[in-house]
Amino acid sequence: MYRPKQSPIRLPRLETLPGLDDVMNAMENARARMGMPVELSWVMGDGVTVYRLVATCSQQTGDLTWDLLVGEGRNEVQAWTYTTGDVALVLNLVLSESTENITEGTMDQAGLLGENHDRNTGLSSSYSTSLMGLQSLTSTSSKLPVFQASRALRPASMEGTLEDMPIPNLLQSIAMGKNTGKLTVTNEETGAELFFVEGELTHAQVLNLKGDLAIMELVTWDTGRFFFYRDERTEQKTVQRRVDAILMESVTLLDQSKFLLDSGLKMDSYIDKRDAALTEAQFEEAVKRGAPCDIAAQKQFYLRLDGNSTLFDILRERPMVKKDWVPVLFNMIRCELITLSDKPRIRDKASLLQSTALDRNAIDAVARSMKRSDTGIVSYPAFQYFLEQEFFRFQFNSTPFSVIVFEVWMWGQDKLEALPIPAVAEVARRIGSVKRNIDLLAHFEALHYAMLLPNTETASAAILAHRCLEVLTATSLTSETATRRLALAFGIAGIPEDCRDVGLLLSAAKVAKNLAQQSDFPIIMFKDLQAPPQ
Repeated sequence: MYRPKQSPIRLPRLETLPGLDDVMNAMENARARMGMPVELSWVMGDGVTVYRLVATCSQQTGDLTWDLLVGEGRNEVQAWTYTTGDVALVLNLVLSESTENITEGTMDQAGLLGENHDRNTGLSSSYSTSLMGLQSLTSTSSKLPVFQASRALRPASMEGTLEDMPIPNLLQSIAMGKNTGKLTVTNEETGAELFFVEGELTHAQVLNLKGDLAIMELVTWDTGRFFFYRDERTEQKTVQRRVDAILMESVTLLDQSKFLLDSGLKMDSYIDKRDAALTEAQFEEAVKRGAPCDIAAQKQFYLRLDGNSTLFDILRERPMVKKDWVPVLFNMIRCELITLSDKPRIRDKASLLQSTALDRNAIDAVARSMKRSDTGIVSYPAFQYFLEQEFFRFQFNSTPFSVIVFEVWMWGQDKLEALPIPAVAEVARRIGSVKRNIDLLAHFEALHYAMLLPNTETASAAILAHRCLEVLTATSLTSETATRRLALAFGIAGIPEDCRDVGLLLSAAKVAKNLAQQSDFPIIMFKDLQAPPQ
């Protein structure tokens, strides 16, 4: 049976762009009249073009659907439709569409990114640029970002697994080929970045290690994936020696690491003295049979052993790089000075307690209250709350943290389009598979996203950004986006590396993200930007 289209409830026409109160009024009217479309209209541009924002609240689910219509009669065009209860998001989408049509043909790419023709921002395709004028880039343009069409994500020129190509072979291959670019190595726990210039290794970062020590740490990795991107550069120079010289020194460390693994040593192994009555002279005589190693370091490590601390506990209490602690443990196991166990020597008194059950339903309810119903991602207000709490922790105990601000769009016909809700949910799922439980993925402002990374320096944040890039571009997000390319841009900043103020932290991350839109590679750290000359 034919049913005539339901006439909307028309709110008074506005003479200017709608504000937040106007959108909220439309939402309240739609919820008060379930199933009835509520229309908010205004005239822009030439004074003839009519914009109509229509809000409809579903009688079945209570979800709000928003439609933006441009023009009237036969000239009417549906600009977009979106299901969300976030009025701030709706307002930003409205302003984006309205502002775009007013200024169409009068703004170039730089203008859309928050710049003007009188300002010299010094943008370039490299990571290094001038900070002069970058403050203008921190303002979030309500217009969709203009990513260079030619700069779709470039595939790695070489990739593989460490099982097929161990680190020593991989580094030698790049050196012999005199390649220039960046090597990213990731495993289930962390990652590494190395930069080469014509085969010469110039910078290496693994965890909080840099330079030669980072390479020696990396050599001990036997699982993971690697990706080499040509022509990526950095101005940091932390590697002082040739690759072959470092690898020769690392061979012994690699052999000792394999010996420890074969001996059953794990980070959660409890380590104890085999003979608690062993004298200092007997200890010195025993370790002479081992590999060359600093005797003082061996004594300090041995005296710390009590059978109730794991290797992780010991290294957390007295941090040591792998180059230092691997030879020590190698000697102690080889010389039969210690024992390894899965259980502590003295029973933990906490094991006698009965665990108090947590109310999982209550926890989940609180978590849901902080997420947007349409995407299942933490809302921007909640993100700001957690960001402030993390800043308080930094002020109390100087624990560093980082923020990644990023955008994900898909290419349409010569323009960028927002991801459909199922694709956004898939983005959240994939990022959730590579981030830690303590990391927070959230909406950022209107159309962007952010990650809050506690106890993380920016180098480690960049590694996570690379992993996110990999999982998001590995396969299509949904069947609906199967034929679409993604456009991504990541900006990274951290406290205290870049600043000591939360507002400046967000501005720094946005600056880096906005520059990443124009860079040859979509990940930029604020610390890699050059300060203006004095």
